[in-house]
Amino acid sequence: MAASNSEIQERCRLYKFTKVLTLKVAQIVVQSRKGKKISQDFKPQNGVDSTPPLQWFNLSIPDEPGVNEETKRVLNGEVVDALSKVLSIEITLRTTDGDEMVLELWTVKLTTASEICSPSTIYYRMGVMLKSTLTISRITPAYKLARTQHKETYKISHRIFSGEPNFEKLGENRRNIKISELRTPIGTITIGVSYRTKMTILPEDRPKFTYGITTSGHDIMVKSDHFKDTPKKKRGYEKKELDLSKPLTNAAFVDKVKMQELQDSLCEQLPPEPPMTWLIAEREQIDKKLQNLDICKVADAEDPTAKLLADAAKTATTSASSYAASKAIDIPRANAGDQCKRIMEFPFAEGSPIADLANFYNECLQARAMTKEWKDFADTAAISTDSDTLSKQLKMFEDAVPEFDSMVASMCNSAEGGSEN
Repeated sequence: MAASNSEIQERCRLYKFTKVLTLKVAQIVVQSRKGKKISQDFKPQNGVDSTPPLQWFNLSIPDEPGVNEETKRVLNGEVVDALSKVLSIEITLRTTDGDEMVLELWTVKLTTASEICSPSTIYYRMGVMLKSTLTISRITPAYKLARTQHKETYKISHRIFSGEPNFEKLGENRRNIKISELRTPIGTITIGVSYRTKMTILPEDRPKFTYGITTSGHDIMVKSDHFKDTPKKKRGYEKKELDLSKPLTNAAFVDKVKMQELQDSLCEQLPPEPPMTWLIAEREQIDKKLQNLDICKVADAEDPTAKLLADAAKTATTSASSYAASKAIDIPRANAGDQCKRIMEFPFAEGSPIADLANFYNECLQARAMTKEWKDFADTAAISTDSDTLSKQLKMFEDAVPEFDSMVASMCNSAEGGSEN
């Protein structure tokens, strides 16, 4: 009779240990997914030493009344029967858009395999089981998500129920962890967890809207202009316009005096900019002038006209190599030996006053060059001893006298007419 009473007392103690173990497992899992930091205050209240509260399994785990109520409702006073049907804890992530995703499924179950052991040993091993559960609950991906949850992004909720969970909710490549297993005279207690590895939400159940028709259960007509176009935002990789007229601003926590000293020192180290850097000769133009010079050298030396052209090409090449000019603008320089000048080219200046001025200046230079050519030609003719050549030149000049007289008369008449008006 005494032996039977002791066995009944031990069995009642095992039931109580198992019930407390189940309650503590639920507290550990749910509190670790609340996203709140748990701290214990060991200071006595009001500065008076008080007896510490009862700590089951030598672990200080605070109890939340709501979690205890849910767990006790599932156990319903029958720990063995409830754990035989498997006690499950489902951890779910809910976004502000209404999407849901199951992150974890915790299970506490009791099987029929038993082993005779003393209650003190069972009590110690249950403490080890709780410590293992506490450790595993901090290394799964759901713990990191719980620490960063916010009401504006997503929240993590829980559900405690009885029965086998649906592991298909965890998606593909889920992982299973067997946390601990303990053999007792009433059966074998097993704690395990299965968690998701693919953190992707597929909105399969979300209703799809189309213009005028919606596929949800409630047929609501949507106007074609209901969804307004969002304004186009500037992308980060688009080029930004830089206004060089605005001064550059210093960044935060920058000493302006030191920055100015650094800029001054860098400016002193830079080489001075050569004057008129925009007037730089192009190599192609110089090579072309050298080719013209070679052509002039091949010309017949006895022909006075060929000599004049050769001298003009030689002078133009020498002046081009001596003085640098830009590709866009060729500014003629005053030189005694220059007889050929190039046309001035102004980019993007067609039909502008600058182009007209350039053409006028070019005509003046050409007239000056023609005068020098006639003078050189006359000097060459004077040196010649050929009487036929001299007579031809005199005849040409005599034939040109009436033209010059008529030109002078027309100029005088135009001048008199202008004065009378």
